[in-house]
Amino acid sequence: AYFLFRLPDLTPLMDTLVNLNLAFNNLFFFPVEVLNLKTLQVLVLRNNPIREIPNDISRLKTLKKFIISFNLLSELPDGLFLLDHLQHLDIAYNDITFIHNDIKKLRQLKILNIEGNQLSALPSGLLDLPLKRLRIDNNFIHPLLWNEQNQNQPQKLTHLAALCFSRNNLRERYADISEDIKKILDDCTACDCCGGPRYGQGLCLVQVYSDVFRFGRLPFYFLACSSSCRRDF
Repeated sequence: AYFLFRLPDLTPLMDTLVNLNLAFNNLFFFPVEVLNLKTLQVLVLRNNPIREIPNDISRLKTLKKFIISFNLLSELPDGLFLLDHLQHLDIAYNDITFIHNDIKKLRQLKILNIEGNQLSALPSGLLDLPLKRLRIDNNFIHPLLWNEQNQNQPQKLTHLAALCFSRNNLRERYADISEDIKKILDDCTACDCCGGPRYGQGLCLVQVYSDVFRFGRLPFYFLACSSSCRRDF
């Protein structure tokens, strides 16, 4: 709460600083200086006008607690999900509409606060985490909205063709594949429903679970690789 626009030189603390509280300042950009702090375990950036977390946050290998609530975030970077020791994540009261399913990689996460965002459902990866405390108030998670969350755009024919090619192991039949086709075939993620390859965004499916994390009913979204996979799931 010193209304800082930038940080002083943190180099002398690079090997010793464990807890850094930068809450209630005027930091318009994530202070990349903190990424050099090798022993940092607690980082608090609450109440700043920060719009983006850099993907290089993965460099904070020892980080256990990260609070960046009451900022202007609209998305979370992939690098955040590579923090193996993260136990407490607070991203409350931002503008986040979607949390990538890679959050399941945070195997040590016990406390998650996602209040006050624009989430319509939770990522299915949360079901794999040892969460002991979850806060979800003031989002768009309401039964009256669940049907709207199931609306999908048609998949691209390129993605469907790549899926067909992969499912039928056609690489074994066609040895001479051009580089541009190889790039398309390699650009896939895992389907949340069948575990096979998923090309493009896929199709969203909202599944409701009861008595999860001490809540009555919660919607979780799954991204399916095809309409048949979504229907079977």
